[in-house]
Amino acid sequence: MEKITNLAITILKKNFNEGDFIFSHSLRVALILKGMGLDDVSVSCGVLHEFPETVLESLNELAGVGEDCQKDILKVIKKFKQLEELCSGKIKFKFQPLNKWQKFFLDLRAENLRKMFFAITGDLRPIFLSLANKLDEMQNIGQFKKEEQIRKCLESLEIFSPLAYGLGMGEIKGQLEDLAFPLLYPKEYQWLENNVKEKYKEQKEYLRQIKLSLVKILEEENIKPIKIEARTKHYFSLYQKLLRYNMDIDKIYDLVALRIIVPDVETCYQTLGVLHKFYQPLPSRIKDYVASPKPNGYRALHTTVICLEGRIVEIQIKTYEMYREAEYGPAAHLEYKEELPKKTYKHQFYWLEQLRKWQEEVKDTKKISEYLRSELFKDRIFVMTPKGDVINLPREATPIDFAYAVHTAIGNSVAGCKINGKISKLSHPLKGGETIEIIKDDNAHPSADWLLFAKTKLACDRIKKWLEKNRGLEISIKKKETKTIKKSILSAFFPIRPKNIVQICLEGEAGFLVSLAKCCLPKEGDEIEAFITKIKGAAIHKKDCENLKKLKERCPEKIITATWRKFTI
Repeated sequence: MEKITNLAITILKKNFNEGDFIFSHSLRVALILKGMGLDDVSVSCGVLHEFPETVLESLNELAGVGEDCQKDILKVIKKFKQLEELCSGKIKFKFQPLNKWQKFFLDLRAENLRKMFFAITGDLRPIFLSLANKLDEMQNIGQFKKEEQIRKCLESLEIFSPLAYGLGMGEIKGQLEDLAFPLLYPKEYQWLENNVKEKYKEQKEYLRQIKLSLVKILEEENIKPIKIEARTKHYFSLYQKLLRYNMDIDKIYDLVALRIIVPDVETCYQTLGVLHKFYQPLPSRIKDYVASPKPNGYRALHTTVICLEGRIVEIQIKTYEMYREAEYGPAAHLEYKEELPKKTYKHQFYWLEQLRKWQEEVKDTKKISEYLRSELFKDRIFVMTPKGDVINLPREATPIDFAYAVHTAIGNSVAGCKINGKISKLSHPLKGGETIEIIKDDNAHPSADWLLFAKTKLACDRIKKWLEKNRGLEISIKKKETKTIKKSILSAFFPIRPKNIVQICLEGEAGFLVSLAKCCLPKEGDEIEAFITKIKGAAIHKKDCENLKKLKERCPEKIITATWRKFTI
């Protein structure tokens, strides 16, 4: 670690002035990762993440870094850059009213984004690096131009805050939101600042008195807390809560809460009992997140009690491990060497449940990334709409499955598709990270052939339903078998005349959406070429068509070879 850091600082100094953003940014990102308690490889990636690949591939030679370590660093940074490219290129961000963010991090799109990040990286460390990188950018947002500031704030709210939430990294989630808040919603932020600043100050002083009383009470009961501290609610989170309470700040009891950190789980429950012995609890506000953690893995005991002067105070009780989990999520576990609790917890997010189980069963944390890569997402892919929405599909799914996953109406009007901007077949198996654009046509409709390559039950059910309703077809294996038998019997007595079919192939492949150009009306036997259009697939022109020559000059990249193919059925 020391060798890598010294080498990185030397290279950074040669290429950047010490005051330059890249130089200081790289070192700050490394410090954030160090603060999470991550390993030397992760911290080294923080220092090196802005470096070109040529430098990373020479770490063995330049700093005497072991070959395995060099490969590990290179792998983490490559995956990190994939995520950066995804966020900057494929995902579209839009400004939304403040109240729209209220449950954004709980919705399906946010969950799918989290899952896609894991599917792409197969490792937690590139995600930690992405979060540390984004946090430092937000903490130094003034270094960027105004337009870039807005984009980075929207990235924080739309991707990185939900990502941190899903990992149980509450402190990072809160910081990212609070840093974006004043830039995106300056009026609302100023209103909150004006209305809560004095209240925060006054409540902190009140809780200081309560803390003194608590220390004495717990000592009398032979409970020795590791720490008792005031926890201030993040501004963005507070504003979201105020929206649910008609902006009445007096109804917010956890504006400033007390956090009691104790040595173990047993002491958590003992402390809760002592608190309820001396202070009257509000029964509806006692939460046991130790026995039943939140979906993102958060664990603690929460209680709200009536204290001095009849004032209501929220108190959180947790172990140091729970506290670290709430701050840094799974990263917190990487610094613990002792045995993790034996009890398994049920979680809404499948990946988090599996990760926790894996951590409980396996002491070697290096195997976690191997597990994520080989097991967690082996049967799923995550593809994107042109607007940047993530669609979760089974492996080998096709554009037809994608279309029906977006909306039945889109599936029923598919005329063709583009994958990463290129015309593709509807039967083409999709790959993770691809952007799929469905070409619709009001005159298009489902075909029985789609059932041969559709993979999802949803798509197959919708196709069958349309065929039954619009063509009077009853699709079932039994009836298909019956029809096949009948056809075989009929053909034995009444030979069916062969039928000639002519297809147009694009670059040797059939099955694409094509149309004949009206300017030259090519017919079978003519030499042809295709021009890729935005909506109607490929327009087929005669090779000597004057319009095609003009299109070649303007957009040569959209011209592809086309041929006629004849076959008999």
